[in-house]
Amino acid sequence: MRKILYLLALGMMAVSCELETSGNGELDGYWQMSQVDTLETGGIADTRESLIYWGVQGNLIQIRYSENHVYLGEGLLFRFDNKNSFLTLSSPVIHHLYETDEPVDDVEILKPYGIYHLEEKFSIEQLDKSSMVLTNDVLRLHFRRY
Repeated sequence: MRKILYLLALGMMAVSCELETSGNGELDGYWQMSQVDTLETGGIADTRESLIYWGVQGNLIQIRYSENHVYLGEGLLFRFDNKNSFLTLSSPVIHHLYETDEPVDDVEILKPYGIYHLEEKFSIEQLDKSSMVLTNDVLRLHFRRY
């Protein structure tokens, strides 16, 4: 009887884990932007101290930043599509911790995060357990898994 209960519990855990997966593979998780390369000039900026993070889960990406390692309670949320080595971000909103989210209609808000269009298409140059490199027509963004 114990073995049957054990096998039943294992089966239920396997089913519940299957229901929780998003199909995003290595993309899911928390990423810290570590470097930004400017494609036109070849410039390189170390962004580890800027504390910009991307959180990926389900069909949402949350971009947030910290100052002095303290989360400020505001960030950006995007829907995304991950197909054929391209990551497309769309429908950006400013995410407020205690207020209603507001749609972004000015791309200037997004530029500090390496996003130059309200619908941004990145080529995925590298994606593995520890690092991710995304490129749009202006920048190459380097991330480390956090």
